[in-house]
This record gives sequence, C-alpha cells and structure tokens, in this order.
Amino acid sequence: MVNISKRKLKKDILNKINNKLIETIYKLDDKKSINLFLNDLLTYSEKVVLIKRLSIIFMLYEGLSGYRIHMMLNVSQATVLKIAVKIDKGGYENILKIVKQKKNRATFWAGMEMVLQCGMPPIVGKGRWSFLDELYGKYNLKK
Repeated sequence: MVNISKRKLKKDILNKINNKLIETIYKLDDKKSINLFLNDLLTYSEKVVLIKRLSIIFMLYEGLSGYRIHMMLNVSQATVLKIAVKIDKGGYENILKIVKQKKNRATFWAGMEMVLQCGMPPIVGKGRWSFLDELYGKYNLKK
C-alpha cells in the first residue's frame, strides 16, 4: 500500500507539479529513457501496483473472470472487483481507449503469455528459445 503524507499540498501547487511530471515524461525520447526515469522515480512496490492495475484493466476488457484474474496476477478478488466497478462507472476511460487498440492488446497478451510460461525455456536442448519466435509470430511483433 502506498503511504501519502497527511500534510496535503495546495491544489494549485499539486497541479503545477503534476504538469511538470507530464512534461518531463513527454520529453523522454525512447523506452529506455522512460524506463530509467520510472525506475528512479518509483519504488518497486509502486511499480508493481501500477503494472497489476493496468493488467487487470486489460484482462477485464478482454472478458476474463475476476477469479481468473485473481489467480493469474495474485491479486485479491476485492481489488479486481474495485477496478471492475470503477470501469462500469466510466472510470479509466483514457486507459480503455488505449486498451481497445488491437496492437496494444496483442503486445500485452504476448508479454503475459511469456510471463505465464515462467519466462524461461528448458535448461538444455536445440531450439529452447523457439517459443519466443512462435509468440512473436502469433502476435505479429518485432523482436
């Protein structure tokens, strides 16, 4: 759980800082720079929370059951339900616009499939990394 100070910032100051954050991220050139920036800015726990929340949104959009999401991502069913209710009430609309793009869904599912296959091939043997070629081809991704 993320801890927030009880001493709140004034709304105008918070908005200015938020705008600076957005400007900074926007100016980053490539994936590597963004990754380095986020690794410096966020703790491991904060990144996991964001990654899981985004994954839940993707999975709910694809019609997976709350139980299946709970089991796949190791999150509570209450967390899945909370996000599902927010989506039903019109929340996450900007994220859903991105999720609805076929390319983004394919990339997401390719990554999930790799994670669910434990990310590692058998220890020995010819073609032990061939499953990656199969996944890239299945989702029309570039290496």
